[in-house]
Amino acid sequence: MRDDKTGIREFRRAMVLAGVLLAIESSKELSWKPVTVTTPLGVETIELELEREPLLIGVLGASLHMLEGFQHVYPNAPIALIAAKRRESSRGVEVDVYYERLPNRWDGPVIVIDPMLATGSTVGLSISKAKQIGSSKIIVASVIASIHGLRYIVENHQDVAVYTLAVDPELNNRYFIVPGLGDAGDRVLGVTA
Repeated sequence: MRDDKTGIREFRRAMVLAGVLLAIESSKELSWKPVTVTTPLGVETIELELEREPLLIGVLGASLHMLEGFQHVYPNAPIALIAAKRRESSRGVEVDVYYERLPNRWDGPVIVIDPMLATGSTVGLSISKAKQIGSSKIIVASVIASIHGLRYIVENHQDVAVYTLAVDPELNNRYFIVPGLGDAGDRVLGVTA
């Protein structure tokens, strides 16, 4: 994913797989209950079943293929969307939400899905929106996080679990993760904003 020569098809495929991996790994944060099932051999055994499906909140448009990966693991999970645009300035990054599709109320678990946790501003805003609708548990899933972004989430949302596949050391002067993988949204959509 980090290689700038990786084409759109392979990048998208990698994002789907990253979503599957993060969905499986973060599932340990969810509540499970024992259920009795009968095997094809007629033997009863105990298996685990989710107590409640998580609400998947995708940050558009970079998360679309990660969401697809999460859907492979949680095919019955409802999906909510937040579209945010970041504005970079010498003071930092500000986030404008220009679209959101969230339930009015959700008291179950939420997984916020954003491939890049750079400054933490967009993910932090998404966490706040999940809290506003009443979520009982919030998990963040990202492909790459910066130390700065993780610090921001820990300082502002101590009750949130964060799962990421890599932690990178710094942000550049445009607040992109370094070494990172570039603009995940541009690369997954195939369009430069």
